[in-house]
Amino acid sequence: NGTRTFILPINNAKPPFADVRVRRALNYAVDRKLIVARLLNGLATPLNGVLSPDAFGFDAALSEYAYDPVQAKSLLAEAGASNLHLTIDVDGASKDVAEAIASMLTRSGITAQVRVWETAVIVPIWRDSTKRQEHDLFFTSWGNTSLDPSDIMMPAVHGGGRGNSAGYANPEVDKLLDQAESETDQAKRQAIYLRVQQMVHDDAPWVFLWLPQDLYGASKRLAGW
Repeated sequence: NGTRTFILPINNAKPPFADVRVRRALNYAVDRKLIVARLLNGLATPLNGVLSPDAFGFDAALSEYAYDPVQAKSLLAEAGASNLHLTIDVDGASKDVAEAIASMLTRSGITAQVRVWETAVIVPIWRDSTKRQEHDLFFTSWGNTSLDPSDIMMPAVHGGGRGNSAGYANPEVDKLLDQAESETDQAKRQAIYLRVQQMVHDDAPWVFLWLPQDLYGASKRLAGW
């Protein structure tokens, strides 16, 4: 497995995405398993939360955001967002995958278009709360090479984190993550991260996507690698 969690951060501060029902609907509207099978050649693991299955404290019991257009439509109707129009920002390298996601969203009554950007332009926009105000979703990823939750949760989930593109803010999550930063008992740290994963899963600040495998090619003449 690789160590990058691929996600679609949702602009949590922008209506109607400020409504958790809309964010959950977007999760039900994406068929992760189909994209992994057809576009990623099966070389990725669908995710329902922040962490890699190999990370310390990973919660394998998180409920699945299974592909369910009916459930997505129902949640959108409850939130008064049945005629949802949105744009997915993406860099050129990921355009095909973003377009596949946009096509899937139409089955849940969502009109989606893909807007391609230079990476050096779109990343700073989404990391600035003022600049991203008019944006909807962003196809991106965040790495966790240490496989410790702090390495991804503090920047990408904690309020004000440098990688918190969604503008996600949950004071209880922040409090727990701050506790984990100074906790030396690994069992207690694990318990904290299990709670945080459930809370983030339920808040759905992102459309949770997948964790790709890393692929390597090596000559048979290469030894000791």
